[in-house]
Amino acid sequence: MMDYIWLFAIAVGTGLLGLALAFGMLKQDTKRSAGAIAGAFIAAIGALGLGLYVSKAPAVPSQPVDTQAKQAPPEGGMQSQTKNGG
Repeated sequence: MMDYIWLFAIAVGTGLLGLALAFGMLKQDTKRSAGAIAGAFIAAIGALGLGLYVSKAPAVPSQPVDTQAKQAPPEGGMQSQTKNGG
């Protein structure tokens, strides 16, 4: 749940910054900035579509960890190393 709250907070902040930038661009030069803002909206829609595609794509199944398997001790074991001083 906390991940979604952070995502929402970052998305709102980014949106506000984008609106402020667009407002500033429109006040300076309306004709040039209209094309740039339209391009930014097209890129944002493409990124949203790509994000939705990636989120719905199947994930690679992971191998479960076998916690019941016992590992063999190394050759000679740890006891022989500690008895001989190292």
